[in-house]
Amino acid sequence: MHRRWVFEDSFVATMRLRPGDLRKRLMGKFEGEDAVDYGGVPREWFFLLSHEMFNQSYCLFKYSVHNNYILQINRASNPEYLDYFKFIGRVLGLTVFHHRFLNAYFVLGFYKMVLNKR
Repeated sequence: MHRRWVFEDSFVATMRLRPGDLRKRLMGKFEGEDAVDYGGVPREWFFLLSHEMFNQSYCLFKYSVHNNYILQINRASNPEYLDYFKFIGRVLGLTVFHHRFLNAYFVLGFYKMVLNKR
C-alpha cells in the first residue's frame, strides 16, 4: 500500500478480506519501502489511517458542536458512503482485537451505539 493513498488502499484491501482473516496477524509494508516488520508497520498504518479516516474532507465525520476534538458522524454524508462506514467499523474492530490505538475521540452517543447501550 502507498502512504499517499493509505485510506483508499486500506479500504480496498480490508473490504476484500473475510471476517476470519481479520483475526490473523497483521502483516504489511508500504510501497517502495523495504522494512522488517516487527510490529512497527501495523502501528504506523493505524496511526496514518486514523488521520485519514477522520479527515474532514471525506465528510464522514465532523467535530462536535461542543468540542473541537470530539468526532460525531456527519449527518450530511452521502448514503453511498455506507461501505466506508462498514470499513471504519472493521478498522475499529481491528484496533480492539490487535490492541492498537486510533487518534480519535467520539461523542458519548457513538460509544453507546457501538456497545448497544441506552
